Amino acid sequence: MNPIGARPDGTVSAGNAERRVLVVSHDPAFPPTSGADLRNYRNAEAAAEFGPVCLVSVRPQAAVPLVADAPIRIEALSIEGEARTRSIGWWRMGAEQRISRSALARLETLVRDFRPDTVLVEGIGLFKLLRPLRPLTKQLILDMHNVESDLAGQLRRVGAARSAAAVIATSLGIRRLERKALAIVDRVWVCSTSDRERLMAVCRRKVPIDVVPNGIPHAGDIPETLPAEAVTGSGFPEILFVGHLGYPPNVDAAERLAGVILPRIRRAFPTARLVLAGRSPKPAVRALARLPDVELVEDPQEVAPLLSRAHLSIIPLTAGGGTRIKILEAMAWGVPVIATPLAAEGLDLVENEEVLLSDTDEGLAEMAVGLCLDAERRALQRIRAHRAVWARFGPRAIRAAVRGGLGLDEAGA
Repeated sequence: MNPIGARPDGTVSAGNAERRVLVVSHDPAFPPTSGADLRNYRNAEAAAEFGPVCLVSVRPQAAVPLVADAPIRIEALSIEGEARTRSIGWWRMGAEQRISRSALARLETLVRDFRPDTVLVEGIGLFKLLRPLRPLTKQLILDMHNVESDLAGQLRRVGAARSAAAVIATSLGIRRLERKALAIVDRVWVCSTSDRERLMAVCRRKVPIDVVPNGIPHAGDIPETLPAEAVTGSGFPEILFVGHLGYPPNVDAAERLAGVILPRIRRAFPTARLVLAGRSPKPAVRALARLPDVELVEDPQEVAPLLSRAHLSIIPLTAGGGTRIKILEAMAWGVPVIATPLAAEGLDLVENEEVLLSDTDEGLAEMAVGLCLDAERRALQRIRAHRAVWARFGPRAIRAAVRGGLGLDEAGA
């Protein structure tokens, strides 16, 4: 497939250090809609500032519309409907994704054709690709959206139907896989300093670990000036929760929002309503839409209209971390965020100024009521959070982090 939005001569802007980068993800990262593909495509966009980029997925790619001003080539290693072939590796953990031999053959051909200086591989799920890629590129980077061994332990908190022994065994198995991966690659990217510290604790080899944080999703579509607060008329406050509604931690959060937190807020604000928005909602989430003043927006094409009318975003996450990108998006739109400490972990937001935090559903509801009663405090939190998110997670900050993660700031790069 031809580069999307590439300049006619295939060049990049003058003055940038040339670096050809191939980004490998499991699912197609374009068009970006949820946490993983938002990060993968954002990384590709930032890398395109420094040279040509090829964004390739293991799974088949849907039809791709044109994207302006981004010299990014889109490819897929699988074709919809093709005959199934054997997978690589005689054994794989449950944390690893299946990769067919035909997909690997296409990837090796693509690497030889594209000639990347750097190959960036998404997560431990694509571990089986690391050894075949190692001799084909100067620089091999593993982008860890999460420290999966830690995440596997967290998922037990949301009622996963597995024994404690099975969860521990899975976590230890993933940790061994992480150690093997770190022995192969040249660098690792993580989302936060806390993930960096976790990974350093399990890493036996001193491989560079770069913090490349999640950026504001769809930043180009958001005004950098603080938008006006949504009208506080009937239906105040409107509470928004955005996330993959088939992901167990998000299902758990949605159920607690609708069943515990919203009713408590409605005692003080009878017109309060909850909007749940995201893809692939489980039946349990669909059932919540039958509750009073709970709306389900399934597979929204864009969340900007939802954010522009929201007064609060409440995120009662007790495991996982996919909604952190959505915290950044809410703050960029000027929507105050109230969350559990885990939900905002790694973002280094200032508590009680840029974000409100509580470990309990009761505390989250109480904070929401207090913020709704105090317009001045709400306005200050909107200003502070908006300023912080654009400074630390805006396009300029992410470009600098990707540049450092590619090693372009190092001597001789």
